[in-house]
Amino acid sequence: MQSSSKPNAAPSRRRLSKPRQRCFHLVRPKLIHLGIVGVLAIITVGTASLAIRSRAATTTNTNIFIDGSKSGPTFQGVGAISGGGGNSRLLIDYPEPQRSQILDYLFEYNYGAVIQLLKLEIGADVNSSDGAEPSIEHVKGEINCNVGYEWWLAAQAKARNPNIKLYGLQWGAPGWVSTDGTIWTNADVQYVIDWLNCAKSHELTVDYVGGWNEHGYNITWYRNLRAALNHNGFRSVKIVAADQSSSSNNREWSVARAMATHPAFASAVDVIGGHNACKYPTTGYTCTITSTAESFGKPLWISEIGAMDANKDADAMVRSVNNAFIQGGITGLLEWPLINSMAPGLPYQNRGLLYAKQPWSGHYRVNKMTWAIAHTTQFVGQGWRHVGGGAGPIGDSGTYVAYQTRSHSKWSLVAENTGSFSGQNVSPQQITVTVKGGLASSTVHVWQTNLWDSGTQTTFARQPDISPTNGAFTYTIPAGFVVTFTTNAGQAKGTTAGPPAEPMPLPYSATRDESGQPWGLGAQDGAFEYAPCLGGRSGSCIQQMAQRTPIWWRKSKHEARFPYAVVGDASWTNYTVTSNILFTKSSGSAGLIGRFSNQGARGDKERFNGYQFTLNAAGAWAIIKNTHASGPTTLRSGHTSAPGTGHWRTISLTLSGSTLTAKRDGATLATVTDSSFASGIAGIRSNWSKVQYNNLQVR
Repeated sequence: MQSSSKPNAAPSRRRLSKPRQRCFHLVRPKLIHLGIVGVLAIITVGTASLAIRSRAATTTNTNIFIDGSKSGPTFQGVGAISGGGGNSRLLIDYPEPQRSQILDYLFEYNYGAVIQLLKLEIGADVNSSDGAEPSIEHVKGEINCNVGYEWWLAAQAKARNPNIKLYGLQWGAPGWVSTDGTIWTNADVQYVIDWLNCAKSHELTVDYVGGWNEHGYNITWYRNLRAALNHNGFRSVKIVAADQSSSSNNREWSVARAMATHPAFASAVDVIGGHNACKYPTTGYTCTITSTAESFGKPLWISEIGAMDANKDADAMVRSVNNAFIQGGITGLLEWPLINSMAPGLPYQNRGLLYAKQPWSGHYRVNKMTWAIAHTTQFVGQGWRHVGGGAGPIGDSGTYVAYQTRSHSKWSLVAENTGSFSGQNVSPQQITVTVKGGLASSTVHVWQTNLWDSGTQTTFARQPDISPTNGAFTYTIPAGFVVTFTTNAGQAKGTTAGPPAEPMPLPYSATRDESGQPWGLGAQDGAFEYAPCLGGRSGSCIQQMAQRTPIWWRKSKHEARFPYAVVGDASWTNYTVTSNILFTKSSGSAGLIGRFSNQGARGDKERFNGYQFTLNAAGAWAIIKNTHASGPTTLRSGHTSAPGTGHWRTISLTLSGSTLTAKRDGATLATVTDSSFASGIAGIRSNWSKVQYNNLQVR
């Protein structure tokens, strides 16, 4: 980890366009140093927690000692996840200067969140929440290191913050890696190596890799991965295990039990990572760990912390960062997702550090989650140390965690007063901070955010400096606030703002973007990329690349999922979506989508609200009404002359009021009436075969 005493000094950069639950009453003594008030608070919580939850919080004074002679564990960083769905898909399509402004809020020193850990999805052509990321190897041995937008995003992050750590993880895998529906194969180990080689070709160093998101662990696979990393020149890449999801019995840490009985497995793992250790949905009041996980002395991470509204739950994020360490010794956390930059109608639209969903207008919004994270990351660098004894509760409604540089030259204290249980009546809390042990007691800079206020005036706001007296000062933290105190100067709040939001105008014509995909088009399953046109046409055409079903993250209940991608504005009502299509196999199928919305969060992603017109290579066609609640219903179907393979045909779907018209090569196949859906976005679809599209338009 980095050990610079100036983690936020802007570098020169190039622009790129039975488990034991740890609560307050189980805090390890080595982590805190409390005055009488703090001790009483712990005793009260530990012996009469029901009583404390039945009354309002009281204003007290908590003595906090920051002793530079006492060094705790190394701070690993706070980061975020690009993946677990195509939640970053539209960012690459943003115009300048808005695109660079958004990237600055995410990664730039002393500007916004200063993300320190960036987890990237290892694409697999499979929907992993709200979209699919393309695989670098749809077919075994055919590797394309330039596909997708994650390499671009990682390069942008590195340009702004060279100290950022990259972390790769699979949610699914291309279908060729196994025949049993799992990724636990040697072929998949090789796929991870291929992905790392692609990263290397982009001059990117990946620091960590994991296994299969929220699918437990396979000891042999992890051991084989370690051996393969060492053999292929990636000895420095560390392994995180096991990215398990949470449950009431601490399943997220069960990998530690396996490590305890398999020394070779334990040796292969560098970081023990679990999901949502501060409850799901995340509250941050109670964070759990097991003594077995702690016993290895390895870094402990919450490798995914989710289910947080981007604004309303900023307080949950702040509590989680503090309580994860106080209650469990956890030193690294990754919030999901990094950003909401995806099409309307997909799930989880209320999450992320920023909203950036309109590349046509350049509009974006910086969410309070950015500043909740910045209260740690702008003041504490990776490689800093926790201060021994410098963490614990503030009264009965807050927490604090102190950090220092390895050289003991600078320190920071992050204190929050947002409650210790849901619905608590929080009062202002006074703290008296005493700095000693060789740490500077010079000018203290103060920044604070009202996490319960929807306004921006009290968000990441600089306060008057404090001059300690004999190394001590007193401060009152209002209810709902997080406050950072630091001797590490230079922090700042970004000032740029995007233009107003506007509806996406029509017509839309697909063009190639920097990711090799159609501008604004987000794949939901499969992969839609540009490739050389077939059938005698010159130039590049959109091609669905996944030629077999992938290894699912969450397997469809109906096993009827198909590749499709969507684009547009939720306000679109009456329009025609049209495209030229070409089949490469006699089993091929293609189609168009209209008035798409409400995909929902279920595993069966073929369910959404909207309409489809499908045509296959044998001439069978159908107009289909999809509903999120009950799935597809055929409104009309029939046969036309077989389009065959290798020939270009034209299909269109017109939506006008309640009238739907499907055409092939300009001739009407059917007109039906249905008033289920009045608006929504457009798209294309196929089956699991190579299909090409050209001149895709919405008018």
